[in-house]
Amino acid sequence: MIERESWKIIEFVIRRHPDKKKEYEQYISEIMASSPTAAIKADESVDYSKPQSVTEAKAMKMHSKYADRLKKEIEAVELVYNNLKPEEQKLMQIRYWTDRRRNIPYLEIKGVSYSERQMRRIIYKIIKQVGKYIGEIQ
Repeated sequence: MIERESWKIIEFVIRRHPDKKKEYEQYISEIMASSPTAAIKADESVDYSKPQSVTEAKAMKMHSKYADRLKKEIEAVELVYNNLKPEEQKLMQIRYWTDRRRNIPYLEIKGVSYSERQMRRIIYKIIKQVGKYIGEIQ
């Protein structure tokens, strides 16, 4: 059984996936396109705990907590999505990505050949797998 709060968090992660994927790709492309800063002078007053080159600074930004969290969420949703049958993928698309503000209720989902009970089981499986991957559930 999945706790209600965890369920809502995981559904939120799934629902915002398309937007967060674009955001992550933009974040990475901005880092890669950033221009080099002024050259660092070699003297004894240099703080070696800070990045010493542009490449090092870019690598540190790419592995920030923010970027790592986004990457993990994106990978979780894509891994689960890619391992679903095409009909189950369609269910996931309709349920979570048709309306970004809310989940589409099961009875309003058209175009899939599943009963409401089957849809609930499939969604439960999806939530459970994504939750395990992002560490929200055990």
